[in-house]
Amino acid sequence: MTDFLQTLATARAHIEATLLERAGTDAGFRALLQANPHAALRDLFGSDPIPSVKISVVEEAAGEVILVLPRPITGEELPDDLLDYAAGGAFKGCKGDGWTVQKVDLPGVS
Repeated sequence: MTDFLQTLATARAHIEATLLERAGTDAGFRALLQANPHAALRDLFGSDPIPSVKISVVEEAAGEVILVLPRPITGEELPDDLLDYAAGGAFKGCKGDGWTVQKVDLPGVS
């Protein structure tokens, strides 16, 4: 895996872990995450870095394990939203609407 793809994987893992940690301790946030994942991202991080990407939240039931396989991304191909996010470019939906884009420091990512 290239350094760039590893950085994206690390960022995703950090975001997911942060969401799960908050959802595990805050019932209101958990309900928001299930009902409106993008609103939950805005609530937690101050902005939604990927507003045009569909986010599905599934809660496991007792005795069930849900395994999600992300679609494969080759080193030569990245979706536009991830390119914008990784490059620090303007986020779709965040320009001119009063949002403040907040920098989030990720452990192990420079």
